[in-house]
Amino acid sequence: MSNPSSSTQTRSGLLPIPPLPEDLPKIELTENARQVLIRRYVRRNDDGTPAESVDEMFWRVAYNIAKVEVSFGNPDVMTRAREFYILLTSKKFFPNSPTFTGAGTPLGQLAACFVLPIVDDMGRDSMGIFQTLRDAALIQQTGGGNGFSFSRLRPKGTVVKSSSGQATGPVGFLRVYDHAFGEIAQGGTRRGANMGVLRVDHPDIEEFITCKTDENAITNFNISVGITDAFMRAVKEDAEWELRFPDVTDPRYRTFRGTLEQAEQEGIPIRTYKKVRARDLFNKIVKQAHHNGEPGVLFLDAANRSNPVPHLYQLEATNPCGEQYLGPYENCCLGSVNLAQHLGDNGTVDWEGLRQSVVLSTIFLDDVVEANAYVPAVPQLREAAMRARRIGLGIMGLADLMYHCGIRYGSPEGQEFAAQVMEFIRYHAMQTSIELAQQRGAFPAIHGSIYDPENLKWAPPQSIVPYTHDYGRPPIDWDIITEGIRKHGIRNAAQTTIAPTGTIATVAGCEGYGCEPVFALAYIRHVNDNGKDLQLIYASPAFEKAIARAGIEAEKRQEILEQIMREGTCQHIKDLPEAIRNVFVVSADITAEEHVRMQAALQAFVDNSLSKTINFPEGATEEDVATAYMLAWELGCKGITVYVTGSREKVVLETLKTAEKKKGETDEKEEVEKSPVPQPLMLWQETKKPRPQILPGYTLNIDTPLGKTFVTINENGGGQPFEVFLNSAKAGSDTAAVSEAIGRLISYILRMASPIPPIDRLREVIHQLSGIGGGRSLGFGPNRVRSLPDGIAQALERYYDMWHERHTTSHASKEEMPQNGNGTHTESPSSSALPLFKIGDLCPECGQASVVNEEGCRKCYSCGYSEC
Repeated sequence: MSNPSSSTQTRSGLLPIPPLPEDLPKIELTENARQVLIRRYVRRNDDGTPAESVDEMFWRVAYNIAKVEVSFGNPDVMTRAREFYILLTSKKFFPNSPTFTGAGTPLGQLAACFVLPIVDDMGRDSMGIFQTLRDAALIQQTGGGNGFSFSRLRPKGTVVKSSSGQATGPVGFLRVYDHAFGEIAQGGTRRGANMGVLRVDHPDIEEFITCKTDENAITNFNISVGITDAFMRAVKEDAEWELRFPDVTDPRYRTFRGTLEQAEQEGIPIRTYKKVRARDLFNKIVKQAHHNGEPGVLFLDAANRSNPVPHLYQLEATNPCGEQYLGPYENCCLGSVNLAQHLGDNGTVDWEGLRQSVVLSTIFLDDVVEANAYVPAVPQLREAAMRARRIGLGIMGLADLMYHCGIRYGSPEGQEFAAQVMEFIRYHAMQTSIELAQQRGAFPAIHGSIYDPENLKWAPPQSIVPYTHDYGRPPIDWDIITEGIRKHGIRNAAQTTIAPTGTIATVAGCEGYGCEPVFALAYIRHVNDNGKDLQLIYASPAFEKAIARAGIEAEKRQEILEQIMREGTCQHIKDLPEAIRNVFVVSADITAEEHVRMQAALQAFVDNSLSKTINFPEGATEEDVATAYMLAWELGCKGITVYVTGSREKVVLETLKTAEKKKGETDEKEEVEKSPVPQPLMLWQETKKPRPQILPGYTLNIDTPLGKTFVTINENGGGQPFEVFLNSAKAGSDTAAVSEAIGRLISYILRMASPIPPIDRLREVIHQLSGIGGGRSLGFGPNRVRSLPDGIAQALERYYDMWHERHTTSHASKEEMPQNGNGTHTESPSSSALPLFKIGDLCPECGQASVVNEEGCRKCYSCGYSEC
């Protein structure tokens, strides 16, 4: 706690602010959420020690955002700061991560995402290829991500008149940008996230579509194809499609900065490079997206139909996760209302509490626009931000609220409920923005925009689904909004966006990130109980309450939770009441069409766009993906990202069932078994026998900083260790690859010809692996595991001790060391208290195998780490 008698507090890397008032409430957080905040948001001194507490961090953000209101004529900064602090610490609203990390610091960059223009110029133009690369690098150093449209770059192979060379083309420069960004640590904490866009009529579009077929290529970019209505109509009509670009030899081309359509309007000749069948090109996009989720699709015409400032620019690109369309140099300060903190009594919505949160959150985000330092070395950023004053208020915890209200995500009722909630938020965000315009002034570019009071073109949004249910929502009168704009204008050119909310949703305790459904109902947590490893099954709190209310006995509830752990869903459990199974769906239970329709229902009341992934089961076909694309376009979505389970990761959720399946696959590996063996020699007093079809073995497990690892040691006919299999993380991940490599090497050492008995060779292996340190350790004292190799050594040492016990004690029984024939495992002690979500790839921050592809991004379900 800061000294209340001090008027200001000065800490390393922080600007002085008044001390945290003693009477303000302290935030209530889970230990995991608190650790995430400390790792990600709490500022540190030069020696690495925290420069502030978690509560002081929230006060730093609240005060530094509130203090800009002095410029708006509000002298009572402390009152506003207290309101913001209570809003944040109640977890009813969180801004995006850069606001937490940048507020009150000399850097002061508070925005998560920017879009930068790229024009076909190598050095003269301020928007040229390498000038933009320089601007993007400066942004990424402050913690921001970037979006780019490469559509203005001339096609690959085009003759460059000034040098008589050939043009590199959009994909070539995309690779240049990708390599550069790979060397830049974003904000000192993570690599930069970026979006690359190319129009579907660009001559290089076919190369662009397949440029990420190899997942290890262009790793610092998400890519999306900019789709037009004309192209989608051509697909439906099975028509021909022209790949075109302005004539680069025309003198007007050198200074032209508009779109292809604008070039036509200005009389610049357009050259057709190639004609293709529209369906063939569409199918290439679909095939590649089915393969690994990329490219995504952006519906440019849908976005531009609601472009608030068409007199300034046409929208061509988005931020890295695709939810934020922006003009040149624009950014958007994002924030999300936590619907999980707006639960009413008896399965209702706390509408009044939600209204109050929306009002204050809108004010907060408008203050962020003012407080943001942007990047002084790129002055166009501040100019663009002040011109339109975009904000992006969104949601998180929609799935939590739907569980509470007993509504199935994806169902027709679920679509209506989501639409009603989002309409309520959009309405009160706009009403607040109008009031701010009255107090502070409308955004400067309002004249000529769709919100121009003298020529109002904006029309109230309409739901695409019928409203047939009464959820107790207060009345909404859009005529009040229309009249308010005519009278006062509006403060923010854009008001709503639904972002991924990776880290902030983890801290807020949401089960559902952003507008997504819950990913899984249950997971395993390992706890050390006096040296014994206990496996505790944790389930969705809402689900646990529901089955308790249903009168299911405690023993049966535990059995249900164990079944959920096996399958990752409750849909197969016939003992559950149908009403519970109907409501408690997870992402895999929802059809692709339901995902699309939920997105469209929300999109109707989001003036920008939203981050949403359309999940398909493992057996989905390319035709299924094509159908989803067409439906998304027809329903008015502004973009779509698909992910077919297994297309990037062999296992998305490792339940007990999938873990056993993987174990079986590991046992069937033939690479080691088929290795050539030298002719047997008289070694260690015994002839080495060929490997029989069946070998007895033992499986031990141990928790490591990279997750639980299963160590299987099989013995030959002489009772000596013969081979070792290591099973950790998921198939196809870096951790699994390292584990397999270590296992193969140990197996080779045990099987090679040598006068040293295999058990003694194993002793040397243990000696070599023991004590190797990694990025972090797990446990304390004798149970401390310093790394994956150290954990493997500890498991092997336990086997080594038990092997000697078996061979020196004539009465040793098989029960002393259970065999693995029936899947029985010997538990190794561990002091792990971290939740081990076995749902994805290795997390570079916490080390857990829980990074999944979702919402156009990759994020960790253990610690909240996000690549975007």
